[in-house]
Amino acid sequence: MSDLGASVPPGMTSSPPAQPPLPPLARSLSEAIGVEAVSSSSQRSYSTSTSTIAPSQTKSLASNPPPPPPTQPPRPTLLERLDKACLNLPPSFFSINMGTGITSILLYNLPYNARWLQIIGTIIFVLNVVIFVLLALGNIVRYVRFKGVFTAVSSHTLAGMFWGCLPMGLVTIVNMVAFVCVPAWGYRWALLALGLWWIDVVLSILVNFGMIFMMFTRQKHTAETMTAAWLLPIVSSVVAAASGGVVSSALAPFDPVLARSTVIVSYIVWGTGVPLAMFIITLWIYRTATIGVPPTGALPSVFLPLGPCGQGSFGIMLLGKVVRELAYSHGVGFSIAPAGATSAAVTASMQNVADSVYAGGLVAGLILWGLGFCWYILAFAMIIDHLPSRRDFFHHSRFSIGLWAITFPIGVFATATTTLATELNSPAFKVLGTILSVQVAMHWLYVSVMTLWKCFDGTIFVAPELASFGGHVPVRWARHETGDEEKAQPASRAQA
Repeated sequence: MSDLGASVPPGMTSSPPAQPPLPPLARSLSEAIGVEAVSSSSQRSYSTSTSTIAPSQTKSLASNPPPPPPTQPPRPTLLERLDKACLNLPPSFFSINMGTGITSILLYNLPYNARWLQIIGTIIFVLNVVIFVLLALGNIVRYVRFKGVFTAVSSHTLAGMFWGCLPMGLVTIVNMVAFVCVPAWGYRWALLALGLWWIDVVLSILVNFGMIFMMFTRQKHTAETMTAAWLLPIVSSVVAAASGGVVSSALAPFDPVLARSTVIVSYIVWGTGVPLAMFIITLWIYRTATIGVPPTGALPSVFLPLGPCGQGSFGIMLLGKVVRELAYSHGVGFSIAPAGATSAAVTASMQNVADSVYAGGLVAGLILWGLGFCWYILAFAMIIDHLPSRRDFFHHSRFSIGLWAITFPIGVFATATTTLATELNSPAFKVLGTILSVQVAMHWLYVSVMTLWKCFDGTIFVAPELASFGGHVPVRWARHETGDEEKAQPASRAQA
């Protein structure tokens, strides 16, 4: 062995002799022992590094624990959701009544009618009554519970105009009572229709004159802020006048004298609406020609000029028809015979006047229908021209209560068309009236489904007039109120 070690050449180190390979069992044991050694050394190094933390750092960690994970806010209760809905329930929601009511009227009186269509129209009429009651209760809660909201609505340059939707929504119920209930149950329902109509007339006149007064004295308007919504309070008088023709026609078989008085009042109310509406339409033409079409959110308002044209046409024709019916069927009317004339001369004079009023109403109705047809074409042309730049115009994410503005104006234009079809015995107007009625029914289905969807998630409840409260609306009484401190509802949270 010593000879082997001495024989190594100088400059070279001797390497240890190679170890023989271990058997498999021994190799497994050695690997296991190595892993345990590494693990124990890691634990020793971790305990050593942990033991080097200063006591002050340990105290700091104990006194400042990490923040807890974020928690989601609790889901609002049903009462809280109803509270938010009432706070954000502006008068524009009565446009739902307008659209639902005019749909029931059109289906019930469709030119090519059937019994099943009248049944559907009656069902929608009952639904409209329920909607009106719910909206009326919600508005009562809104203006009783929250301070200053009524004044804020009336002073707002846009929200206040939608007060006209309240009487126009009510008048659709009055008309269906006259169409459905009076023929079925008689005189008492005719008196109910007359009483509701008088309530509607008072509301229409108050809204019409009241909002014009507010525009003159409390609001600030410019040509840039002018919108077709200015027509809404004024058109309420036009709609009430046309409803007077429906009510007087239903009342004539029971009390012709009372029906004649209703006709006289209706002509007066018609005069408070149609001429003023023509003035507003003139201003709106100037505004649109000089500034341009409304923005996307207000684009459905381009159909609003159809309202006074269509309903004005329907009303003036129907009133003339009732005057003629009273003179020929009931011997009641307006005579220009001289004093002391015989009864035959008085009757002949009455019938001549009735014929003149009827013919004049028919001519005026045709003229107003032609003006409405102009707005119908222009409104659709503006919508179609806008679609290439905003293809999501009818997308559910852009849906708002403003899309109900399309339903009622086209609907009253359809009623004028079907009246012309009857009075002129015109198949062309009959077909056109049916097409318009079907269009209104289809649009009503679309906006109804979208409204239910948006009501479920609460995004449809938006009230622009609440911005004047600076974020908090004073509450007159509140649940869980403590002490005498007055609570306030956050407007921003309510509009969420």
